[in-house]
Amino acid sequence: MRPHSLRPRPGFPATTLQQGSFLLEALVAILIVALGVLGTVGLMARSMQDVDDAKNRGEAAYLANSLIGQMWIDDRTTAALALKYSKASAGTGYAEFKSLVEQRLPEAATQPQDVVVAAGPSPTSTVVTITVRWRPPGDKLTVHQHVASATIAANGP
Repeated sequence: MRPHSLRPRPGFPATTLQQGSFLLEALVAILIVALGVLGTVGLMARSMQDVDDAKNRGEAAYLANSLIGQMWIDDRTTAALALKYSKASAGTGYAEFKSLVEQRLPEAATQPQDVVVAAGPSPTSTVVTITVRWRPPGDKLTVHQHVASATIAANGP
């Protein structure tokens, strides 16, 4: 058997052996560029989702901390805080907080928002635990939550 030669065969000019190779190279280059563009678009879409998620987490932290701030300037006895802010008593403070959460976080109205008020380690202190839940748009399975806890102490007698 004879080794394959790149010499033109009789009856075929040398240029006909390479016809179409430039077109093939151009198609491969277009494919590589298209994959790069698709990868970049996917990366941008994912980064936008991450930015939205960070915004929602920041909003949840802000809402929970603002409720704790309201509790600090209100009557700080355990009974008064429980009556106004606890989910169990559904007081005016809790209703306002729940309304704000539902307005500012996606699909928060379908999730339970918890405010638990309990006696603290001292007779004049109260432990408050706030759980804010929401569901990201387009994600029906994942529920995100932010939990904030604080000890609110009243001045002694």
